[in-house]
Amino acid sequence: MKFKDLPILFDQGQTVVAMEAPLTERMKVLEFLYEVAQSRKLPLYFWNQGYTQLQQVVELTRLIPTNAECTSGLVWLLEHVQAPGIFVFEGVISPDATGKFSQQTTAVLSNLVYSLRANNNQQFLVCMESYAEFPPYLAPLLPVISYTLPDTTEIRQAIKKLTETQFELNTEFETLIRTCLGIPMGELEMVLYQCLGFAHTLEELTNAVLAYKKGKLKGQGIEFINEPDVPEAGGLDLLEDILERAAALLKPSAKHHNLKFPKGMILWGPPGTGKSLSAKLAASKMGVPMVAADWAGLRGATAYESRKNLREFLQFCDASGEYGLVLYFDDFDKGFAGFDSDSDGGVSRQLAGKLLTWMQERTSQVLVMATVNRLEFLPPELVRRFDEIIFVDLPHAGARYEIFKLHLAKYFPLLDFNDKDWWRLLSETKLLTPAEIALLVRKTAEEAFYRNSKQFPIEELEKQPLEVTVQDFLEQRYNFTPSMIREEDKIIEIRNKAVYARPASSPDKSRWAKQPEILFGS
Repeated sequence: MKFKDLPILFDQGQTVVAMEAPLTERMKVLEFLYEVAQSRKLPLYFWNQGYTQLQQVVELTRLIPTNAECTSGLVWLLEHVQAPGIFVFEGVISPDATGKFSQQTTAVLSNLVYSLRANNNQQFLVCMESYAEFPPYLAPLLPVISYTLPDTTEIRQAIKKLTETQFELNTEFETLIRTCLGIPMGELEMVLYQCLGFAHTLEELTNAVLAYKKGKLKGQGIEFINEPDVPEAGGLDLLEDILERAAALLKPSAKHHNLKFPKGMILWGPPGTGKSLSAKLAASKMGVPMVAADWAGLRGATAYESRKNLREFLQFCDASGEYGLVLYFDDFDKGFAGFDSDSDGGVSRQLAGKLLTWMQERTSQVLVMATVNRLEFLPPELVRRFDEIIFVDLPHAGARYEIFKLHLAKYFPLLDFNDKDWWRLLSETKLLTPAEIALLVRKTAEEAFYRNSKQFPIEELEKQPLEVTVQDFLEQRYNFTPSMIREEDKIIEIRNKAVYARPASSPDKSRWAKQPEILFGS
């Protein structure tokens, strides 16, 4: 149920309600409940463990202490059920350290539900928590209302209210609105108010909000990339085509034809083959932000905390995905190590179920891209929720050529080899992953710079180009052992199962492709 449904519940005789709302939204909640209380001619009270007295809410959000000594929260209210009013108690229905409800909390809550309902004294209790979850026997007694994140319309109104006297509302205004998606309204207003002190343009204000948003998510182990810059990925032509088709479904006209944005893609393959790069490529192709999260990192100290983290994160993704979003889970399979054995107390199974339900029911334009090495580790029912399973293999010769050209342009913009040298380089690197090719080029550039630093004075180093030959690359090649050799059995096993997925690359048709051998004379 939504935030605005609370008066309806009161009218239906529901006297105790749980409300999910972040701490930053306290004043917004009290502002709304003050109007509800005024319409019913009832006083509004607030209490949490930071107060020793019950606080009365006056003039929308101003709190003044009453004469009522209150240190026991729900127990105090149970002893004063005769007093009419709407009572907002914050932080009183959290579980203990193990994620379970104590017998006392359970008893007091159930007693309050029945006592307030029986007395019929126009007394209502709103239990405010950032995340509300109850044991099965309490769930029927306590309906849960959620304080939803604002959409673009609400954000636009809030920004206009705060900025219309300071900024001209130009084309950058919509960019600011999109940047604000995913931030609770009360928190957003505080952030905007703080940033307005030093932001002199809408662009500066947008950058300030974006920096705040990135910093907040980083503290939760989540990376937010507003504009991924990946113009191309060498050798992944079929994947690029799939992504371009998905990007077309973001157009508003797609809904006119009853076409829906895809739910997700699994990128399957050996480590280092470009799966992570592909997620950034997807966001870049679609022109949408990307959120990178560690599935295993969403787990908390308890099962309750894990479910809370996942719920809040998916709410953020839903709100941020109004115009499109790529949700990227790296090493997705590692988060399901204890799925079948229940060695983690069933937490993996619970989180998988919540993700499965969300992917099935969501309406936001969020594309889930999950990279895996071992597809068999994922629950089959979760795999079925993904629209595509794409296998990203070791690059063939033509792809290796494209990957080399991409990385060479970064360090050696004028460098090119003759065909003989290219044949030699591509042949000697046939076991390398794209990540290892990138490492090879970087190490070669570092060695070339080191040579220059010994030959030229410091003030001339910037002017000296990095000069290398194909032999320099080959020397660096044999300084490390490719993963294909180190983990040959594991990678071969992964590749042998590739028949279950669509390839990310088409067969090599370049001039570097290995020609079929003629066994018998023509």
